Amino acid sequence: MKNLALNSIVSNSLFVGKVAWHYPTIDSTNSAAVDLLSKSNPTEGTVIYADHQTAGRGQIGSRWESPPGQNLLLSIILYPKFLLATQQFKLHQVVSLALFELLQAYLYDREALAIKWPNDLYYNDQKLGGILIENSLQGSHIRHTVVGIGLNINQTAFAPELSRATSLRSITGQWYELPLLLSALCQQIEYHYLALKNQRYQALEQAYRQRLYGYQRWRTFQRLPQGDRFRGKIIGITPQGLLQVKTAQEVETYDMKAIRFAWD
Repeated sequence: MKNLALNSIVSNSLFVGKVAWHYPTIDSTNSAAVDLLSKSNPTEGTVIYADHQTAGRGQIGSRWESPPGQNLLLSIILYPKFLLATQQFKLHQVVSLALFELLQAYLYDREALAIKWPNDLYYNDQKLGGILIENSLQGSHIRHTVVGIGLNINQTAFAPELSRATSLRSITGQWYELPLLLSALCQQIEYHYLALKNQRYQALEQAYRQRLYGYQRWRTFQRLPQGDRFRGKIIGITPQGLLQVKTAQEVETYDMKAIRFAWD
């Protein structure tokens, strides 16, 4: 496996992407980042990115499939020791907003782009990308974080079971240079991460809510694992990252993988 420095690519960042490891093929960039943390003290903002993952991971054990050389597949190492363990979801908000702003710059219909709780980017009703954040705790604070990102950029053919997947190229018809997008993404993440470090919580939460998929709209949901359906609308997110859904009777809260949109 070979590695490349990103210094010349991410010239406008302070630390995110200044040190980077590139792999043509790897099992998982998140796994590689966790392994690196177990053996050394990598610089904050270190990026591990790959052309292809053989065992890419999604949220709660799901797999992330991507053909070689077509999409952005990366992990970023951060040290948000300024955050309490109870504030972990703020990292989801930071990364989601960074991805949103990166993608929005290339889309004509910007209103169709949204952040789908808890960890996806959607264009209309189709998935453009996903996030996997893994935190290590030390006492009541976060010790270190691995931010895993997968963005569908140039891929146009998807497996039948991924009927709701799309890509930037599928939407716009354009081919994109991945190094340029990677550089821009590193800068966006750094910007929002520093805002979080400066405790701009209210602005962060407001921006996240405004871009939230299905926010303040009546939709059909399905509870998991029992599968019963109900009508409700998303009215917010708790500080712990639980989804707040208003029904005709009450406001209910849901953890990850406890609820989904009912598409049919």
